Parts: sequence; C-alpha cells; structure tokens
Amino acid sequence: MTIIFWISLSILVYTFVGYPLFLQVMRILSRPVLKVNKAYNKPISVVMVVCNEQEVVLNKIKNIFNQDYRNELINLVIIDDCSDDNTVSLIESYTDNKIILLKNSVREGKAVGINKGMEYVSTELVLFVDARQKISSNTMQDLSSWFVNKSQTIAVSGEVKFECKSSEKSGMDAYQKYERNIRYNESCVLSVPGVSGAIYMLRVSSFRPIVEDTILDDVLIPMQGAESGGWVGFDERAVAWDMPSDDWEREKKRKTRTLNGNYQLLFRNLHWCLPGGHPFWFQYLSHKVLRLTAPIFTLFMIVASFNLGVDGSFYALIFGLLVVSGILLYPLSLYLPVINRFTIFRIGTSFVALNWFNLIGLFQYLFVSKRQSWK
Repeated sequence: MTIIFWISLSILVYTFVGYPLFLQVMRILSRPVLKVNKAYNKPISVVMVVCNEQEVVLNKIKNIFNQDYRNELINLVIIDDCSDDNTVSLIESYTDNKIILLKNSVREGKAVGINKGMEYVSTELVLFVDARQKISSNTMQDLSSWFVNKSQTIAVSGEVKFECKSSEKSGMDAYQKYERNIRYNESCVLSVPGVSGAIYMLRVSSFRPIVEDTILDDVLIPMQGAESGGWVGFDERAVAWDMPSDDWEREKKRKTRTLNGNYQLLFRNLHWCLPGGHPFWFQYLSHKVLRLTAPIFTLFMIVASFNLGVDGSFYALIFGLLVVSGILLYPLSLYLPVINRFTIFRIGTSFVALNWFNLIGLFQYLFVSKRQSWK
C-alpha cells in the first residue's frame, strides 16, 4: 500500500503542479520572444458552424467584419446545422457577397459542418470561431502574423476570457487562468496540444477532414495537422469574450461533454501519448491524458492512506481524512452556497467539481451515445 500511495501522489502532484512548474522554469530559462507583429495582408476565410443562434448571430457577423483587417480580404463561410429558430433568416438579411451560407436539411453536428465549410475555403489561412463569443478586433491581424514566413506554424489559438458581471470571480475563472498559464508556457517552449474552438487560426493545407462524430474538433484538427511536425501556438492578445457560469448544472453539461471528447480522442489515438507516437506526445500525455486519470489515482491514494492508517500510520490517516474533507466541499457547497464566498473554498470546489465531471465524462463515453450533438 505504501508503493500505491506514493505512486498515486506523485502522479497527481506532477499532473497539477510538476508539469506546470516545469514549463514555467523552461520558459524562464529559454526567455523566448513570442510576440510577432508582421502584417499578413492576404485573404482570410472565417468558418463558423451555427445552430439556433438567433440571439447572437448578427452581432457575431458584424464582429467579424469589424476586425482591424482589410474588410475586402475577409470571407465568411457559415454552416447552419438545421436551426429551427430565425437564425437562417437573420443571416440572409445581412446582404454581403463575402458571406457563403450553407444550410443542412438535417442536423449533423459541428464536425460535419466544419468538413463541409472547409470545402468552400480557398485561402491559405482560416479562422474558426463560435457564434456565442465576441472576439477582439485585433484577432485576425495578430493571429495571422504568426504565419508570415513561418511554414512550421500549423495553428495559433487566442484566449477565452470571462466577462464577470461582478467583482466576485468564479472558481472556474481561476481554473481558466491556471489553464491559460500552462498553454502560454507550452507555446513558448514546446507546442500546445489543442486550441480554443472559439478562436483559432489554421493553415488550410494542414487540415484533414475529421470523423463526423468528433466532439473536440479543436484538439483533433491541430493534432492531426501536426502529426508530421510543426508548431501550434497560443497568443493571449487575441481574445474571445465569454460569460462565466456559477450554475453547476450548466457547467456540468459543458465540462462533461468536453471530457467525454477527451476520452474519445484518447481511445481513438492511444499512440499519441507514447514516445514517438506524435511530435506532441509529451505535452499531450502531461496536459491532457494524466488529468483524465486524476480521479482514479485520487481514489487509490485515499484507499492506501486509510489502509496505512489502520496499520498504525497516524499521518497517513490524517492525510486521507483531509483529502476526503476536500472532496466533500463540492456536494456541501450545493447545499451551503456561503462556502463559495471564500476564494480558497471556491477554487477548491471548482477543482473537485471538474474531477467529478471527469468521471461523468468517462461514463458518458462508455455507456451513452457518442454522437456529437449541440448543447
């Protein structure tokens, strides 16, 4: 049990502390110059798949054509996935010959929509966006600059930020900052194993059609594109603004779908986390895969702690009790919301919740229909 305890603890510490710390140290030592400001000045396509987005679609179209980029160089391909509201009529009311609207007669999912949209892209670069988030006006200018005279650039992602309505930050906002720091450091010293689907630019020649039931297209597309080498980066200057949610039920649906997608990618591409299986194998294993194992190793660690406690190890017993107490924060916060008024507890609750959603995502992948659907 002692070996199980220390192996489990070591993996958890490496996953959430060791790997981010390694990246931070490597970035400080290498001191990379990551920002570029070269002008691209060529046509860029934008691909956006929508479904029942009548509340936001017109604002998003205006957002795209109001970029700090020459308007005549922007082409927009919108794929409507069988909306049953006024989304299509609103798009058609926007008279601009630089917009191509493709209408599905049956709902097929985002992955199929992306594949269809890419058939109408003839530019060197394509920007993928979602309808919900407003992107900063510098997005096209800054993301495209990474591709100027840099043939090794496969994709570059912007950052998703939360627009907080109050001064009180959510636990998910803290997690977002933690994740952003990891991706920034990966971009500096390695490559990022995935992008943000709401805001990223791709070299069109790197695109390969994706399987129609793909859930995480924003991980699969850049990982496929980089299988022969290349660089996937992160640029915090380009921002997609989203709204945070303190509604755990809503957050659970979003996060479990994402985690379901991570399991889908893992089991379909196990070679990606093996040495030599992919140019990004190390960061994919450290950043994506080991997080999926966290709830399992936490359970192993708790069981080992109590077993060691029964055998007379007082410290192991106390450690196990502390871990269990931390885990109970999440269900307790559902009945006592006052807990989330304290920053440290709010962050702890979010961490436990995310790992709980992790298990739900695994259950959904194994036992629930795997077809990608709109939420």
